[in-house]
Amino acid sequence: MSAADIHNLTLIGPAGAGKTTLVEAVALHFKAIERRGRVEDGSTICDFQHDEKEKQHSLAAAVVHLETSAGKLNLIDTPGYPDFVADAITSMGAAGCAVLVVAARSGGGVPFHALDLWRRASVLGLARAVVLTRLDGDNLDLDEEIESIRAFLGARVVPFTLANGTGKNFTAVEIEEKAGSPWRSQLVDAIVEADDALMSKYLESGDVSDEELEATIPAAMAQGTFAPLFCVDPVRGIGVDEFAEFLVNDFPTARMQLAAMHSANLQHGEEGEPTVARVWKVLTDRHLGQINYLRVLQGKLSPDTMLSNPRSGKPVKMNGLANIFGARLDPTGLAGPGEIVAVTRIDDLHVGDVLTAAGSAKQHDFGLPLPYTSLAVRPRSRADEQKIGPELQKITREDPTLRLRRDPVTHQLIVEGLSEMHLNAALHRLEHRGVGTERELPRIAYKETITGKADGHFRHKKQSGGRGQFAECYLRVAPRGRGEGFEFVDAVVGGSVPRQFIPAVEKGVRDLLDKGVIASSQLVDLTVELYDGKFHAVDSDEHSFRIAAAQALREAFQKARPILLEPIMEAEITVPSRFFGDVSGDLNSRRGHILGMESDGDFQTIHASVPLSELQTYSTTLRSMTHGEGSFAMKPARYEQVPSHLQADIVAKHGQPVAAE
Repeated sequence: MSAADIHNLTLIGPAGAGKTTLVEAVALHFKAIERRGRVEDGSTICDFQHDEKEKQHSLAAAVVHLETSAGKLNLIDTPGYPDFVADAITSMGAAGCAVLVVAARSGGGVPFHALDLWRRASVLGLARAVVLTRLDGDNLDLDEEIESIRAFLGARVVPFTLANGTGKNFTAVEIEEKAGSPWRSQLVDAIVEADDALMSKYLESGDVSDEELEATIPAAMAQGTFAPLFCVDPVRGIGVDEFAEFLVNDFPTARMQLAAMHSANLQHGEEGEPTVARVWKVLTDRHLGQINYLRVLQGKLSPDTMLSNPRSGKPVKMNGLANIFGARLDPTGLAGPGEIVAVTRIDDLHVGDVLTAAGSAKQHDFGLPLPYTSLAVRPRSRADEQKIGPELQKITREDPTLRLRRDPVTHQLIVEGLSEMHLNAALHRLEHRGVGTERELPRIAYKETITGKADGHFRHKKQSGGRGQFAECYLRVAPRGRGEGFEFVDAVVGGSVPRQFIPAVEKGVRDLLDKGVIASSQLVDLTVELYDGKFHAVDSDEHSFRIAAAQALREAFQKARPILLEPIMEAEITVPSRFFGDVSGDLNSRRGHILGMESDGDFQTIHASVPLSELQTYSTTLRSMTHGEGSFAMKPARYEQVPSHLQADIVAKHGQPVAAE
């Protein structure tokens, strides 16, 4: 089967809109299942992982491969919460067509997360459509709902199937292409724009036939002039048949959408070209090892195909080549361009790897958001110590918006993600795999510096029989400009400290730079001058001078009016306009400074400067304030002085009191 007979679609949109249930309804329509599963029962095709059944919502993308009379259909169900956006984004790089599923709600509108995915799909050149669900709710006005969606998504969104009412009155849909409704003219305008000859005919005669319209729909969607909207109730099956048949008859085929999938160096997705496939998702199975989801961009795959992974430089055999039906893998002997398949037992593939039969290719960048929320984790027991590293590596490979690092200052093992919910879900998955963890907020990477000059002195003397230890150092400290770093000055004259021990003095000073003095944090932006000392011809050695230097610096630092510096973040918070006052007031209470604002329709984006210590749990607060509709990202900006009343608390918790002058 060629790419002309394959349709690949990803379902995107907010949580609770009914994406998983819609996939069930479409699978039932094509007789792939005997009855529709329920999210509440944990019986759906797509929510097959343990934590998804437990939480009753999708946490990862799932593929459902369907065989229809019109060809192959691959549906990708994606998580709705923005915390798990990685699979939604990578699936758009695999599918070629995106269906935004949104629930009708009083007041209308589209959540920012859904709007962002819609825009990403546009940038990628994907064909797009909208499914409007939950029309059986109370106090809904269908016209207002549709106009509100079009206000957010654009006038190219035009109803293709229209509900006959809302609430209990929603019992059927009508296809607008064949109806004499007010939407007919806008639907025709959007479709004929994709075909110059049809446009000319329309302008001359004032109308075109239904057959001509239907023949042009795939091109109109591929070119982005037309994004059909469908009214569907997947629970009761209303509008499902019309939507399902449209998927395989009118959506652009994989061949038509190959341009959106290709890198510049690929050909036209033909079977005869050297094989190229891209990894867009991985997951781990205790029996099959790592399962890798591929999109075949060109050429053919068979179980014996050997490809090269340019990132690792290793050959890769297409073990266990299979079509995907939720948790089930159905072996297949051949996959051509446009197909979405899985291969198993290949543990060194990453999301974004491009596998080739000939030539080279660079890893694909899906443009995933950077993680900005962190937790420090440690094994709960000795039995967990050996397993925690490898299992965390697997989890971060499955979700590339999760990152793992060891903090060089605090030595904590840090897991970074998009929110507290995101991190807790990942660590819950780790627990399910048999690895217990303890978790806490990471220590803030404060820095210590001084605001005045001071001298310090220390004599190290130890005698316990035989050769002893002796060294004496006199140091002077002075502040440097912010960001100028550390400077060591040798100002010894007269040989009071022999030349061979000067490097040991500097090592002792640098030892303390990393350990800290008042809050166990790095010392920065100061000059340390060695100006005098004493030695013993027999008892002095490098070790003694390192100890004396560190203790002399400790004394001088404590006398030089030390202060703490804290990391300041540049935060970008996007919220519906109605929450702007609450969010800006909360930022002020967090010692934040609003730097600017931008408006985008009903959304406000706030640019602010906020201390990192005030943002460690901000994702949960923002979700609560905005009913889940707010989003934020942040990046390091600079360091600033900690207010004195807060410094005392930090010193009491992490260090020792500053010595009185």
